[in-house]
Amino acid sequence: MRKYLLNTGVLGSIFGGWSLFQATRNSKRDWRLALLWLGWLSSVALAFGVVAQEAETERQIANGEIDPDADKPDKTQKKAEKKAAKARKVTLSF
Repeated sequence: MRKYLLNTGVLGSIFGGWSLFQATRNSKRDWRLALLWLGWLSSVALAFGVVAQEAETERQIANGEIDPDADKPDKTQKKAEKKAAKARKVTLSF
């Protein structure tokens, strides 16, 4: 639970909800207010989803299920891929 409460994304969305609540009390009810609440709900859901995904990734790394360095290609591999892509590129000249 602490990982959710201390995450900056979750805290930011919660404080955004507080300001949205204050705006709701002082404004008229219309479709724009409903859109604001939908946007806030989606930001809260995304913030909690990111925290859950980070926790799952950390668990998988700790259990040895995934290698955190496996996705990082070295510079020579990147250069070779870029050079190959350039060679495949077709240019038209008139």
